Amino acid sequence: MAAATSATLWAITPIAGVDLGGKGSTPAFAALTRLNGNDGHVYLYVKASETLSSIDTVKIGTAGSASSDSGSAGWTMNAPGGLTTGQYGWAKRTTLA
Repeated sequence: MAAATSATLWAITPIAGVDLGGKGSTPAFAALTRLNGNDGHVYLYVKASETLSSIDTVKIGTAGSASSDSGSAGWTMNAPGGLTTGQYGWAKRTTLA
Protein backbone atom coordinates (compact mmCIF):
# COMPACT_ATOMS: atom_id res chain seq x y z
CA MET A 1 0.00 0.00 0.00
CA ALA A 2 1.33 3.40 -0.97
CA ALA A 3 2.02 5.98 1.72
CA ALA A 4 -0.54 8.72 2.09
CA THR A 5 0.60 12.18 1.15
CA SER A 6 -0.96 15.57 1.80
CA ALA A 7 -2.41 15.43 -1.71
CA THR A 8 -4.29 12.22 -0.89
CA LEU A 9 -5.62 13.16 2.55
CA TRP A 10 -8.00 15.89 1.43
CA ALA A 11 -9.76 16.61 -1.80
CA ILE A 12 -11.75 19.42 -3.33
CA THR A 13 -13.57 16.93 -5.53
CA PRO A 14 -16.28 14.64 -4.15
CA ILE A 15 -14.83 12.14 -1.71
CA ALA A 16 -16.47 10.06 1.01
CA GLY A 17 -19.86 11.59 0.28
CA VAL A 18 -18.70 15.23 0.34
CA ASP A 19 -19.46 17.37 -2.71
CA LEU A 20 -18.04 20.83 -2.05
CA GLY A 21 -20.16 22.27 -4.86
CA GLY A 22 -23.31 20.56 -3.61
CA LYS A 23 -26.28 22.29 -2.08
CA GLY A 24 -29.64 21.27 -0.68
CA SER A 25 -32.63 22.16 1.44
CA THR A 26 -31.95 19.30 3.84
CA PRO A 27 -28.65 19.44 5.72
CA ALA A 28 -26.15 16.72 4.85
CA PHE A 29 -23.85 17.78 7.71
CA ALA A 30 -24.04 19.88 10.85
CA ALA A 31 -23.75 23.61 10.24
CA LEU A 32 -20.14 24.79 10.64
CA THR A 33 -18.71 21.39 9.68
CA ARG A 34 -15.13 22.18 8.68
CA LEU A 35 -13.16 20.52 5.88
CA ASN A 36 -9.58 21.18 4.80
CA GLY A 37 -9.27 21.02 1.02
CA ASN A 38 -6.13 19.91 -0.80
CA ASP A 39 -6.18 23.34 -2.44
CA GLY A 40 -5.03 24.84 0.88
CA HIS A 41 -8.42 26.38 1.72
CA VAL A 42 -10.74 25.68 4.64
CA TYR A 43 -14.40 25.00 3.83
CA LEU A 44 -17.39 25.44 6.19
CA TYR A 45 -20.86 23.97 5.75
CA VAL A 46 -23.36 26.82 6.10
CA LYS A 47 -27.04 27.69 5.75
CA ALA A 48 -28.02 30.68 3.60
CA SER A 49 -29.94 33.31 5.52
CA GLU A 50 -30.72 35.08 2.23
CA THR A 51 -30.32 34.44 -1.49
CA LEU A 52 -26.59 34.15 -2.31
CA SER A 53 -24.82 33.94 -5.65
CA SER A 54 -22.28 31.22 -6.33
CA ILE A 55 -19.37 33.60 -5.80
CA ASP A 56 -20.77 35.92 -3.12
CA THR A 57 -18.42 37.10 -0.42
CA VAL A 58 -20.19 36.09 2.77
CA LYS A 59 -19.97 36.46 6.50
CA ILE A 60 -20.76 33.45 8.65
CA GLY A 61 -22.63 33.68 11.94
CA THR A 62 -21.94 31.64 15.06
CA ALA A 63 -24.78 29.22 14.22
CA GLY A 64 -23.55 28.71 10.65
CA SER A 65 -25.78 31.22 8.87
CA ALA A 66 -24.29 32.81 5.77
CA SER A 67 -25.23 36.27 4.56
CA SER A 68 -23.88 38.54 1.86
CA ASP A 69 -21.10 40.91 2.85
CA SER A 70 -20.09 43.84 0.69
CA GLY A 71 -16.73 43.97 2.45
CA SER A 72 -14.25 41.17 2.72
CA ALA A 73 -15.49 38.84 5.45
CA GLY A 74 -13.03 36.21 4.31
CA TRP A 75 -15.47 33.59 2.96
CA THR A 76 -16.73 32.92 -0.56
CA MET A 77 -19.69 30.75 -1.48
CA ASN A 78 -18.81 27.58 -3.33
CA ALA A 79 -22.27 26.74 -4.73
CA PRO A 80 -22.70 26.71 -8.53
CA GLY A 81 -25.91 28.58 -9.27
CA GLY A 82 -25.97 30.09 -5.78
CA LEU A 83 -28.21 29.35 -2.80
CA THR A 84 -31.73 30.39 -1.94
CA THR A 85 -32.75 31.26 1.61
CA GLY A 86 -32.61 28.16 3.80
CA GLN A 87 -30.39 26.07 1.53
CA TYR A 88 -27.16 24.51 2.76
CA GLY A 89 -23.82 24.58 0.98
CA TRP A 90 -20.07 25.04 1.38
CA ALA A 91 -18.28 28.36 1.84
CA LYS A 92 -14.57 28.57 1.09
CA ARG A 93 -12.10 30.58 3.17
CA THR A 94 -10.86 33.23 0.74
CA THR A 95 -7.29 33.12 2.00
CA LEU A 96 -5.19 30.01 2.36
CA ALA A 97 -5.31 28.27 5.74
